[in-house]
Amino acid sequence: MIQWPKSNDALGTVNRGNPCESTLCTLCRADCAGKCETWLSSLRGRKMLYPRDFGSVTAGSANTTAIGVNYNSLRIDGYVYGANALPKGLSNSEDECVFPNVSLEGEFGTKIKTKFKVPIMTGALGSTFIAAKYWESFAIGAALVGYPIVVGENVVGVDRSSEIKNGKISKAPELDRRIETFLRYYDGYGAIIVQMNVEDTRNGVAEYIIEKYGDKVILELKWGQGAKVIGGEIQVTSLDYAIFLKKRGYVVDPDPENPQVQEAFKHGAVKSIARHSRLGYTSLSSRDKVKTNFMNAVKYLRKIGYKRRRSLPIAASRL
Repeated sequence: MIQWPKSNDALGTVNRGNPCESTLCTLCRADCAGKCETWLSSLRGRKMLYPRDFGSVTAGSANTTAIGVNYNSLRIDGYVYGANALPKGLSNSEDECVFPNVSLEGEFGTKIKTKFKVPIMTGALGSTFIAAKYWESFAIGAALVGYPIVVGENVVGVDRSSEIKNGKISKAPELDRRIETFLRYYDGYGAIIVQMNVEDTRNGVAEYIIEKYGDKVILELKWGQGAKVIGGEIQVTSLDYAIFLKKRGYVVDPDPENPQVQEAFKHGAVKSIARHSRLGYTSLSSRDKVKTNFMNAVKYLRKIGYKRRRSLPIAASRL
């Protein structure tokens, strides 16, 4: 029997009765005091796109085995049939085939190789407040272990201490902190990759990085959205900061310069404002043009000094 869970911890919602896939209870009463997702959405609107305690938590999807058979239901038991492709100096005896002798080192890249000690990398840790708060832990760990770490989009744009004029960055303290934290412990394994979206391109992030750090940093040209279906990665609770972000070129919702929004903010009807990013995207009707524009961007970045490229099949290409 397929059963839907009665609560969603990430959103802080709960159903009174048996919920259906739409999040409504199978028997929705007019006199219900609520707390289901539909009820809460009618009060909070698009804020329900975000988990509760946003900016202080990392939310993951729940295990869905309760609602039917899926890949979580599979268990694969393995058997050991000896050891092959051993490095020189090791035999396939049980005394030498032990885990301390295992090496997970590898490399990626065609002409210029990037080495790593373990075959993992981080997701893009961008302009969210929680990413900024715990960056040192992420970056130092990545450098010491030896795997690539990604600085996500918008880090320069949301930094009130950064200075941008006519698409040229003269000062970017938060981006510098992130790069330099990793490079301080970098020993040749792993890499620091900086993601660049539409706003970052307009703000001159690529030019700033190449002038200051050369090819120590790999650049990722973002093409599409892989981690989420929206671009509203942060919410701000300061009207002044929301206006600052709008003037930086971001889409902010609701409009902090609207007198009605300002009045609602003053009285607590609007408590936070979301900042959104524009999406670099593909188009079926103009695929050749999009491809040409993208490759022209690649040529330009090569011209100003970027040498390494790494492709991502779904959301972006890495340079």
